[in-house]
Amino acid sequence: MSNALKALIELPEAEQKAKGVESTPQEIYQQPEMWRQTLEIMKNKKDEIIKFLGDEKDRQIILSGAGTSEFIGLSLVDLFNKASGYDTKSIATTSIITDPESAFQAGRKYFLVHFARSGNSPESVGTFTLGEESKADIKHIVITCNKDGKLAQMGKKVDSLMILLPEKTNDRSLAMTSSFSSMVVAGQCLATIKNLDATATIIEKVAQAGEVLMDKYSDDMNAVCQEDFGRAVFLGSNTLKGCATECHLKLQEETSGKVVAKFDSFLGLRHGPEAVIDEKTLVVYLLSEETFVRKYETDLMAGVKGKGIGMKKIAVCKKADDELQGLCDLVFEHGIEGIPDDYLPPAYVTVGQELGVFKSLSYGLKPDSPSEAGVISRVVKGVKIYDRPLYQSQKEFKVIAG
Repeated sequence: MSNALKALIELPEAEQKAKGVESTPQEIYQQPEMWRQTLEIMKNKKDEIIKFLGDEKDRQIILSGAGTSEFIGLSLVDLFNKASGYDTKSIATTSIITDPESAFQAGRKYFLVHFARSGNSPESVGTFTLGEESKADIKHIVITCNKDGKLAQMGKKVDSLMILLPEKTNDRSLAMTSSFSSMVVAGQCLATIKNLDATATIIEKVAQAGEVLMDKYSDDMNAVCQEDFGRAVFLGSNTLKGCATECHLKLQEETSGKVVAKFDSFLGLRHGPEAVIDEKTLVVYLLSEETFVRKYETDLMAGVKGKGIGMKKIAVCKKADDELQGLCDLVFEHGIEGIPDDYLPPAYVTVGQELGVFKSLSYGLKPDSPSEAGVISRVVKGVKIYDRPLYQSQKEFKVIAG
C-alpha cells in the first residue's frame, strides 16, 4: 500500500530540503511512538504527581497556552472536569496577559497548568510571572517539550511540578504537531493520574488508531489536496471541537492563509457559520462515538448534503454504517474499539496535520516554513509583556517578557 506521507519522509535529503519537508512529515508520522513515550514518562512520575496535587479539592485547575497550546486545553477541559476531581477551565495565556485578575482571583487557589512547546514565547513567560505576582495562591504545573526553555527554567525556581516530554516532541518545524498531541496525552494522564492503568490501555489504542489513519488514508488526503478548495471547515462535538480548532489552524498556517479555515461544533454550525460553506469548501467531520451525540451530528450532515453545499465532505470515525457513508464523500475509519471521545484528539488531529502538509505542497509552499513573507514564525515575536502591578501603582510600562 502506498503512503504519501511516508513517501515524503523517504525522499533523498536534498529533495526534502528543496521541498521544505525535512521535519514536518516525520514529526507527524512519529506521533504514536511519542504518545507511548509520553505515557511512560507519566507512569514514572505518577507518585510525584499525586503527591504534588495533594488533597486540596478547593483548588481550581487552569489549563493555559497560546495558539495551538491553548487548543491543548480545549481538547482536555471536558476530561479534567469529568475525571480529575477538580473544577477546570481552559484560559488562553493571551487572555490572562491582558486581564490576569479575571483568571487569578485574590484569595483563590489554583493549579496553573502551562502547555508550551518551546516555553520561550512572551505569553508563556508573562503568564508565569503574572501568576507569581497575583494575590491568588498558585501552584504551577509546567508541561513542555523544551527542557532548556525559559518556562522550564522559571519552573525550577519555585515549588512547581515539571513534566518534560520526549526531546523529539520539540518540533523543529513551524507547525506544532508532535508537541500538540503529546502534550494532550500528558494532560489526559494528568487528569486521570489515579487511574493511570486504565488510561494507559486507552492511549495504546489511540496510538493504534493514529497509525491506521496515517498508514491507510494518506494517499486519499493527498488526492483531496490536489483539488481546488480555498476554504475548509472542521467540525467536532465537545472535546472533539478542541481537536477541530487545532485542525483548522494546521491547514490555515501550513498554507500561509491561502486556505481560510473555520471550526465549530456540529450544532453550532447552524447558528451563522454555515454561511462560509460554498462550492469550494472542504468539510471535515470529526465524529463522536457516542450514539446520542452522533445522532445530532448525522442530522447536521444530512442538512449539509440536502442543501447541496460544500465541495467535498470527509468523515473521521471508528466505523461508518451505510447512512454515514451516504452523507459524505470519503470516510476515514480507524476501526479500534474502546476509545472514548475524550481521548480521540491525538489520533484525529493527524488528519488536519496531513491535509496541511499536502495542501501546502500543492501551492508550491514549504511545509517546514510555509510563511514566505515571514508573517508567522515558530516562536511568536514582537509581543511585549508589561508589568501590570507596576502600571497599576505608578502608570509605568515596564517590559517583563518579549
